[in-house]
Amino acid sequence: MAGLFWTQQQDIGPRPRAGHTMAFDAAHHRIVLFGGDPVGPGFLADTWAWDGQYWTQVADTGPSPRTGHQLAFDSARSRVVLFGGRSGAGVLNGDTWEWDGQTWTQAADTGPSPRTGHQFAFDDQRSTAVLFGGEAADAALCRDTWEWDGQTWTQREDTAPPARRQHAMAFDGARKRVVLFGGDTGGTTVGDTWEWDGANWTQVAHTGPDSCAGAAMAFDGFAVLLFGGIASLTASNPPPRLFGLTWEWDGQLWTARQDIGPAPRWGHAVAFDSDRGRPVLFGGLTAAPGDVSAADHLLGDTWETSVPAPPQLTRLTLDPGTAFTGFFGRPLTTSITATIGLDQAAPITLAVTVAFQTGPTIQIIIPGGKTTGQGSVIFPWAGVRSGDYPVRASLGTSIQTATLHVPF
Repeated sequence: MAGLFWTQQQDIGPRPRAGHTMAFDAAHHRIVLFGGDPVGPGFLADTWAWDGQYWTQVADTGPSPRTGHQLAFDSARSRVVLFGGRSGAGVLNGDTWEWDGQTWTQAADTGPSPRTGHQFAFDDQRSTAVLFGGEAADAALCRDTWEWDGQTWTQREDTAPPARRQHAMAFDGARKRVVLFGGDTGGTTVGDTWEWDGANWTQVAHTGPDSCAGAAMAFDGFAVLLFGGIASLTASNPPPRLFGLTWEWDGQLWTARQDIGPAPRWGHAVAFDSDRGRPVLFGGLTAAPGDVSAADHLLGDTWETSVPAPPQLTRLTLDPGTAFTGFFGRPLTTSITATIGLDQAAPITLAVTVAFQTGPTIQIIIPGGKTTGQGSVIFPWAGVRSGDYPVRASLGTSIQTATLHVPF
């Protein structure tokens, strides 16, 4: 299995911080960073951009200084959207801002309740930004799901997953799902994985990375990548464990990919530069909550890791390619096997979707290290008459087609 190799980049740029957030602005081809906690007097309100070589401060006006807010890039409107965060002791924000590449503009002051430690991801499939959870007034944890369409906030769900803060979330562009991992549920960290399909949350795993909060997650163009985190947000002696392992979620399993690279940390941010095919990580904290020397353990380092080009579908074959509806009204039951081929060995377990027109849709699993996979369906199915029926296999943006012939 191919590894992910982190490389430290520019060490001149934004001052060290935690609790900031980043998003890749595809319209302006750079990663945008806003705000955070310098573990000193006040919070930050500076906006920076990373172009793959240099950090440049691009604004110092806009949203108020804050930490625990979130950014997401609205690809339908070419805007970076910001929501919420904490501006001081007991001061939570419920405002929505947008960055057009040059200027911040407040877009709304109503919607989800003011909060911090929530998560935000843009669903490219439905052109809407999805927000979940966080910590509201009086330290109340939230479990509500909201969506922002560029004009209006709409509450969609308030029953699942359990309420939490400091979880990690990203949109899986290959599988068209928002993926959520972990967080703090009120003094306890969890390691559960959930997915939002636009209508419902479903728990899809309870094993994988260690239970943690303050991790960072991004879709790397192929799978969902997660780095870092802390075992507890509660001060303790000895201090809670910090994590420095890189994991990938393929829609079925979590796979540990790398333990060499950035130092273990929490409160950092990760975004995927889709132009350059590189996840980018900045900052974070290596001290535990309550550590009086936390300012000495704040990070301002920038890291990148290259992502291998994802496998592409090279073939879709059907055996048999001809299926009969039956003689004299009597159906003939036929098992049709679909075979998928890849141009390279799968780096992790892959699920390829195969859709039969007017028939079933199946998932063909290709284990890591393999280049082929098979799945079968039983023919006939209701409503099929003579003719040629297209069959479509998809893996992310890679497509292969075949034809099922039904003579009569």
